[in-house]
Amino acid sequence: MKAAAYARYSTDNQTDNSIAYQMNSIQKYCNDHKITICAFFADEAKSGTNEDREGFQNMVAAANRKEFDAVVIYDITRGSRDVADWFNFRKDMMRLGIEVISATQHLGDITNPNDFLTELISVGLGQHAILDTRKKSIAGVAERAKQGVFLGGVAPLGYDIVKGQYIINETEAKAVRTIFKMYSNGKSYNQILDALHDRGKRGQPLGKNSIPSILSNERYIGVYTWNKRKMKLMRKWAGGKPNPECVRIENAIPAIIERDLWEGVQTRLNSSRRNATNKAKREYLLAGLIECADCGATYVGHCSTNAKGYGTRYYVCGNKYRTRTCPAKNINADSIETFVVQHLKAYLLEADFTEVACTIADAVNSAAPDLSKERQELSEINLKITNGVKAILSGVEFPELEDEVNRLRIRKSELEDIIAHSESHRGRQLDPAKIVDLFRYSVEHFDDEHLKEIINFHITKIYANTDGSFTVNVGVHLTGCGGRI
Repeated sequence: MKAAAYARYSTDNQTDNSIAYQMNSIQKYCNDHKITICAFFADEAKSGTNEDREGFQNMVAAANRKEFDAVVIYDITRGSRDVADWFNFRKDMMRLGIEVISATQHLGDITNPNDFLTELISVGLGQHAILDTRKKSIAGVAERAKQGVFLGGVAPLGYDIVKGQYIINETEAKAVRTIFKMYSNGKSYNQILDALHDRGKRGQPLGKNSIPSILSNERYIGVYTWNKRKMKLMRKWAGGKPNPECVRIENAIPAIIERDLWEGVQTRLNSSRRNATNKAKREYLLAGLIECADCGATYVGHCSTNAKGYGTRYYVCGNKYRTRTCPAKNINADSIETFVVQHLKAYLLEADFTEVACTIADAVNSAAPDLSKERQELSEINLKITNGVKAILSGVEFPELEDEVNRLRIRKSELEDIIAHSESHRGRQLDPAKIVDLFRYSVEHFDDEHLKEIINFHITKIYANTDGSFTVNVGVHLTGCGGRI
């Protein structure tokens, strides 16, 4: 029997010596049972509460390639401390015909009621220990929070941390006061950034998204808060709702902003949020599809209103919009949307659905199980595109070069789709008939009600150049098709 050895340690009272100890135990077990170890996988300083571990994922990928007959671990807790994750792993290995063996525990047949119960209790005890440790850890941090102590991360602009206490950094505090006073006087985020020369904490660029965070941070009026919102639960997003167990202490931090100035700023912020909610109702058909050819950022929708109250919609490079670090020109939303809709409709009416579907399915289904070749090609293409764009921007005038860059961009979109679809549909084959059905659905529902949906199906990527021109890639965007493919 050929087997893969897998070991893991977390940061809790363990070191890389734990890996060596586990591997020695696994090796002894294999020697005693005439098992040949053909591969070693390990995760250092990784929690067992989720499967997002490089070594573990590499081991699963190798198992899917049938590179071994068994996986040998030290004990269940090294494999997982989450009941659901552990049994999902066990079922996946059973489906592949790969045995899971523990060097220190008996793992039976999980379809046998008694074996399943024994294993459930073992992994359940591991998860119980994690939950108990987490509870005690949170309680300990909460006690420290009640003392107004800095609990890690990066201190807000305007403060330094000395022995766990907030100390005003006068140079940065001057910038904070400027932000509050200018905003209170009706200045825009762009005007504030111009006055600050875009410099924030430790000389890093200060972007538009940073301004509202600063303006709504109660620490600037001396209020210490901890655990204000439920951001994560067991390493997963928890919605960001207000946390009833929040710690809030008045006058625990030296204040930088006066209360009157704070109240005036909050009044304007609340008014701006209401206006932003109304603006957000404007639909941007190409949201998330346009990528800047210069910096790689995704374009965002933005509406500019003139003195007479007339608004003009634009797509703006995300880096230009947030930190103004990109020279790319804005794209008129009405112009590019009209262009895309007209050409997409023409494409759908002329395309040979069967031929396109077979080409796409063959490309996806023939992708290597570990996607290493596709990832390597994608990395090489990204480098070639970057070098090509630099050459074009430097004044090199070769029509063939621009054509080659556009060809590479199309291939880049194809590879991104292949990788994303293969990862989310591992072990399943893409059916060309479903792609044909998608094309027919798009033609039959090409109307205002379904337009954004159809665009997301068929516009794989739009590359915006710094001179305002753009390249549109049309085909089938597998990751944008939801449950249809």
